[in-house]
Amino acid sequence: MDEPKPHTEICPRCEEGFLITVQTPQDITIEGSLVRIPNVQVDECRACGFRSLSGREVGLFEILFAPQYARISDLILALQTAGYYGMFLREDRSETFIGFGSRDYVANLAEDLRMLYLDNESSHVIQGLGGFQTGSIPINLAGNHYTVKLPKIGEGENGIVYDYQEAPQAVLKLAKPRPYSRNHLKEEYEVTEFFEKQGVPVPRILLSDPYGSFMIKERLAGESLAKTYYSLGGPGSSAYRLVRESVQAFIDRLITLFDKNPEAKTSVSPNNIFVLLKGNDCQCLLVDTGPAPFHDYSGFNFEHYWETVIPQKIKQYAAAGYL
Repeated sequence: MDEPKPHTEICPRCEEGFLITVQTPQDITIEGSLVRIPNVQVDECRACGFRSLSGREVGLFEILFAPQYARISDLILALQTAGYYGMFLREDRSETFIGFGSRDYVANLAEDLRMLYLDNESSHVIQGLGGFQTGSIPINLAGNHYTVKLPKIGEGENGIVYDYQEAPQAVLKLAKPRPYSRNHLKEEYEVTEFFEKQGVPVPRILLSDPYGSFMIKERLAGESLAKTYYSLGGPGSSAYRLVRESVQAFIDRLITLFDKNPEAKTSVSPNNIFVLLKGNDCQCLLVDTGPAPFHDYSGFNFEHYWETVIPQKIKQYAAAGYL
């Protein structure tokens, strides 16, 4: 497992390595012509080979300097014709200055343009919310208006979770600006029903974006194992023993389920398991059902997971700013 480095993202695919930024050309189609954008920022994981266009880095300023255009005005005109003027919601176009645009508009974009648009759209929203430390911020979710409460309440490799004012019993989850993370949210929506039918405690999904950029989920009680772990008091504590036994039984049950249904395999990271303590009872809940197809549980050892993996993961989460 990589050593934590401050302010770096954890790979959403393997959940082991950290993402680094590399540069590569990116081709998009504008007005029927292929335009190559040089030096586009890309997220890459050296541990598993994951690579994805980084919505945090790819902006209009990079496209405007594509060398194929003799005059900037020519490229600006082409971008406007292709619909790039709608890349971000502005104050003069919406009641809120942060939000996701019309999904009909997104549907009419060419595939490569759509991916770039969705990356930039998510980046704009997340960066916009990140500009405030506390408070209530209005946001537009493709025509629906919500008031996000800051600071965030959770973050993982694929998404960031917020409270919002209109429904105290629900939370808003935003996918990080990359195709892998949006696809993760789309699959999370599809797989959640399977876990419900198996009797695994999971949050119901109340609203889901067809492109995976956001969803609204039922709020779960309890707290993540990553946040609870160091407050249990050590092996001599009854709470420690209770939680350890409960988590082991829960993960054993999940892995048995994964063996029978490989398509449902998901992460058992301590950020993805919530623990609810009530007296002498401990209930475990699965927060994110999104598939993790690259995870291998064939040699899973709970002792190693509890004693070594969880502390390492907590260290990683802290370095990445997830905790």
